[in-house]
Amino acid sequence: MDSLKFNVDGSARGNPGHAGISCVLRDSNGKAVCLFSFSVGLIDSNSAEILAIKKVVELCLFDPSLHCRVISIVSDSKVVVSWINNDDFDSLEHVNSINYIRSHLKSWDGLEVVHASRMYNYFTDNLAKLGSSSNGDFLVNLGDLTKETFKCLTKF
Repeated sequence: MDSLKFNVDGSARGNPGHAGISCVLRDSNGKAVCLFSFSVGLIDSNSAEILAIKKVVELCLFDPSLHCRVISIVSDSKVVVSWINNDDFDSLEHVNSINYIRSHLKSWDGLEVVHASRMYNYFTDNLAKLGSSSNGDFLVNLGDLTKETFKCLTKF
């Protein structure tokens, strides 16, 4: 079964502040397939990180070609990954988004959210910082995405 890795990040310039989300989608060989960075308004960094993960989950649900793949969503936020994967979540502000993500993790065998050190997510981190600027929105398809997936990404 093919696998994909979505390295995601959320960044905020302040608490709350101008925020951005980003993702680098890699195939099973580690080749970058798509990059995106989007401004998401005035929110805090945890909210931005959760939003980045939620958008990838929505993308996975939208595109049927992804349904038969093993998909890892990789975040450098230990706090957010812990909130998603453990029962000790206590942030009422994020309860709806966390429960949305959790419900799809439980229903989709092969979909996971995992933590990686910031040094392994460095490029994605810089993309999120770019997204937090007013002119930071961009989307790059490196040729391997289906038209449907690319169309879904443009709706962010």
